[in-house]
Amino acid sequence: MKYAIRPAAAALTAFAFLTGSAACVTPSAPEPQQAASKARPRLPSEQQLGDVAAAALTDQDTLDGAGTFVLSTTDGIDSAARSEIAAGTPLLIEAACAGEGSVTLTVTSGRSGTRQQVACADKPRAKTFAFTTRAGSISLDADRGTATRGGLAYLVRRPASEHR
Repeated sequence: MKYAIRPAAAALTAFAFLTGSAACVTPSAPEPQQAASKARPRLPSEQQLGDVAAAALTDQDTLDGAGTFVLSTTDGIDSAARSEIAAGTPLLIEAACAGEGSVTLTVTSGRSGTRQQVACADKPRAKTFAFTTRAGSISLDADRGTATRGGLAYLVRRPASEHR
């Protein structure tokens, strides 16, 4: 009997060793719950990114000290705005973009115009530049770069020195 137990124990040990080795090298499929937890997080909408960009601009409620409000927008990048304003009005334009890439903001009044490149970032910073109207209106158009995704906010105001 003692001679029969040894071969059986050896066979059982070999079986356990091979089963354990196979379990170590056999890849297993991920659990459905694990795959769901590794799903990409939902990206914010352009409007949400526009709100983030707007936070980098002068607060419209505090414009008494910083200038008179003229025009603003908070939206996705593909936007345009137009406002009627007297020719020869000096303006300050603040623009910020939240997201990735860059935006070209084109400001026109009559035949006069300027283009400004605004970088999009996770924590946007406002870019401020001056512009003087040449006609009775002002128009702002935004064009995104090919790899740009984000939200744009801009604020047009008369400088505090121009209060009348």
